[in-house]
Amino acid sequence: MKITKRQLRRIIKEEVSKIREQNKVEGGIPRDMFNPGQAPLEITEPGVTEAQVSEHWPNVLYKGQDVMNLMYDDITMDRAQDALEDMTGQDFEGQEAYLGWDPDSDVFVMGFDVWEDHDMSAGIVTLDPRGRVLKADIKGSGMYPSGRQIIRKELPNILELRLD
Repeated sequence: MKITKRQLRRIIKEEVSKIREQNKVEGGIPRDMFNPGQAPLEITEPGVTEAQVSEHWPNVLYKGQDVMNLMYDDITMDRAQDALEDMTGQDFEGQEAYLGWDPDSDVFVMGFDVWEDHDMSAGIVTLDPRGRVLKADIKGSGMYPSGRQIIRKELPNILELRLD
């Protein structure tokens, strides 16, 4: 029996969920781990800068909700990776490397380094705040600097939250 990476990823996630439930393990990290007691930063407040985001990350909120929980939960990550798989027609081979939020259009943009046939491209996925894919595209030659430049050109006011 042959199993795809996508199927293996889902099996592992299901088993981890079962183990956490059986052992009552939350697995979360304190969001103020780098600056204990620091209040979270609300990115929708006017005038928030990338320097402030960098200082507070991962203790960052979007309309009162933890950005890490919103954008990095299993369902949202699977949706983004599935959208890129649909673009390539192959099992997803890549690594998430970028997250931004555009205040003008109220969307998140997740960027991936995607490997196709021994070449690297930038996988750019636009998501609504609920984690639903609005658009996916594969362009450029990796997230840095190519993919990041593409995103900044399309969304000049994007607030970059995470650069990896």
